[in-house]
Amino acid sequence: MIKLISNNSEAVMRKKLKKNEKKKIKILRSIDKLKNKITAKEKKLSSLNIKIAGLEKKVAEKKAKKIAKKNAEQSPASINN
Repeated sequence: MIKLISNNSEAVMRKKLKKNEKKKIKILRSIDKLKNKITAKEKKLSSLNIKIAGLEKKVAEKKAKKIAKKNAEQSPASINN
């Protein structure tokens, strides 16, 4: 009688362990999915940052050209005066 009870409780424990293992695997899978989403978003952000940097560079070059042009126009005028 005692053996039957112990065998039954062992079976119940095995089932619980199996169930917990399945839960653990499910949680790990969901964590992996979230990690993949995060890396995808990071890649997208880095490409956007590269595009923004390119635009900033163009704007800075245009400003530099304007300033250089302005300085070039002012130089001869100051020499004539």
